[in-house]
Amino acid sequence: MWDFVAASVCWCGIVIAYFADTQLHDFVTTNSKLKQLGKPMVPNLDRGLWRYSRHPNYFGEQLWWWGLVVFAWNLGHGWTFVGALINSMCLAYVTVLVERRMLKQEYRADAYRLYQKTTSACVPWFKSSVIAVKDKDT
Repeated sequence: MWDFVAASVCWCGIVIAYFADTQLHDFVTTNSKLKQLGKPMVPNLDRGLWRYSRHPNYFGEQLWWWGLVVFAWNLGHGWTFVGALINSMCLAYVTVLVERRMLKQEYRADAYRLYQKTTSACVPWFKSSVIAVKDKDT
């Protein structure tokens, strides 16, 4: 039973990370071409999985590692959760650095702030409405 759960979590992680990374690659490629042509770049990737999470690739990776922990736990090696925990902490730190860098880029800063307010940081979830965000701020 737990092996099935672990395998399912790992499989979902691989699929999510693959599609998120593919979408990110396409976005970066498109922006590079736009920049070469002297056209305005698209400020944010907010389509596909990126519509529901600011970092779906990281979410997929985390599913993979925590799925492996379930496998190991079932085999009596529960201590392996320490590795996944350290990985999660490092990824959380990297996420902060990535988001700071996004906010420093003038062409995308305003759009990214709105994206932060309306889109889950990691776990894919439905978008918050801008109206709800404004109500929270008041």
